Amino acid sequence: MLRDLKQDDVGKLLQADLCIVGGGMAGIALAKEFANTGHSVVLLESGGLQFDRPTQDLYQGTNVRGDFSLTTSRFRMLGGTSYVWGGWSAPLDEIDFQQREWVPHSGWPITRAELVPYYRRAQPLCELGAYRYTVPEWPSIAARALALDPNLLEHKFWQLSPQTNFGEKYLGELRQAPNITLLLNASATELVSAADARSVSAVQVAALNGRQTRVRARAYVLACGGIEIPRLMLASNRVEANGLANGNDLVGRYFMEHPHPDAGGVLLTGDVESFRPYFDRQVGKEQVVLGIGPSAGAQRRLHLLNSSIAVHGELRFEPSDAWDSLMKLSRAFDERSWPSNAGTHVMNILGDLDGVLREIYLKYRQGPIRGFSFTGRTESTPNPNNRVTLEQERDALGMPRVRLDWKPATADRLTMAKTMQLVAQEFGRLGVGRVRVNELLLQDDLRWSDNLSWFGHHMGTTRMSADAKTGVVDPNCRVHGMENLFVASSSVFPTSGYANPTLTILALALRLGDHLKANVLPVRA
Repeated sequence: MLRDLKQDDVGKLLQADLCIVGGGMAGIALAKEFANTGHSVVLLESGGLQFDRPTQDLYQGTNVRGDFSLTTSRFRMLGGTSYVWGGWSAPLDEIDFQQREWVPHSGWPITRAELVPYYRRAQPLCELGAYRYTVPEWPSIAARALALDPNLLEHKFWQLSPQTNFGEKYLGELRQAPNITLLLNASATELVSAADARSVSAVQVAALNGRQTRVRARAYVLACGGIEIPRLMLASNRVEANGLANGNDLVGRYFMEHPHPDAGGVLLTGDVESFRPYFDRQVGKEQVVLGIGPSAGAQRRLHLLNSSIAVHGELRFEPSDAWDSLMKLSRAFDERSWPSNAGTHVMNILGDLDGVLREIYLKYRQGPIRGFSFTGRTESTPNPNNRVTLEQERDALGMPRVRLDWKPATADRLTMAKTMQLVAQEFGRLGVGRVRVNELLLQDDLRWSDNLSWFGHHMGTTRMSADAKTGVVDPNCRVHGMENLFVASSSVFPTSGYANPTLTILALALRLGDHLKANVLPVRA
């Protein structure tokens, strides 16, 4: 059933077995698990079926770094960020789940093996093919892939979804399920807790036109993302002054985002065709990306985070410092974030205008491909001081606006620099070509920070742990100390890996669905 709080009289109270807050990819995947079962479900979506600016502006807040806007890195509409995602899909690696002495606060309380069945179930949700994420499983790629030294590097692999828009793809199924009520334009503004703060008794819900209702359920799942989930928990402070389930001051901490630097590139020695597996994404009817990163052994030996590089674009000339400066200023203009060293870049360009004009000519003349540029993807170091808090200013629904205060770590930069150095070493040994490492990877943190792009991967703010003293949710994604409150989001990631988080978010949501059915919401006779 589809209803709209702005338009429909839904009454002062809705009741269900399960209330899911957030109609993005995780919320929709979880709701689908309960479709046409004996459980009644209310799925709350803050937006509608289309993009709406006043609703989107509820995301306004402060990002202290100013490197990305809080209103452009996520979307309040059915399907959430699947409205704009790039489709990159990959599971986390085995090492990502392990406690590593060189990575503070690392270690998941579950294993990768526990998630693999759910990774497999998540594949068709994203309209992906078979669960195949190693090179040997793709014979046509294996026949032409580089023979990397496993003590240094290994191949990294993504499958590309056709950018499945979950709102469009699964609306019909949600609408037709008799046990599901999808309520649009319904923003959760408070988790109403019991007097002992050990359970949620209701969710207060509001629309921008002033209509309100409450949802009372046996269990509640927060699936509204790594910034909005801590915001809602911190704002629900009638019983606990520091926010719901925040007795250990962990809600909102350990925010992580994947740094995506311009890592450099390679000028090929041999035929471009010999490098085809790394730039040609079409394999039969499927699209994939083959990348390269440090092996687990190299990570342990060199104390690196997990990371990868993949082809970004073609090179038809050898980039100069002036060209690098032009590209950095162009990217800064697109992202509306002017770098602190803009003056240096301008001087580089003015000092070599002839070279810049020559490179522009070569780029658009479509000369022969000489090599490829690389984009890096690296794990983010967990840091309790990277956090989401609340501001005094309130939005149109009376919710405190959010403040994000964080910065990438030195280890993130050093990992990416060392990864490129390993690539240079291996490409030299294999005769692939000459690797250029972006000089900003070798500079201080301020310059490194000017070199980053962001993709809305908001992780870690309600991290998973076996102990309430070190995390917010337990291994089953239940909020520590709460009987009936759960989280389905990358906010539960203790560490991020380098892989795009979507497939792991969906796997965790499906796993949570099984847990709720078996242990929390058994069907009543």
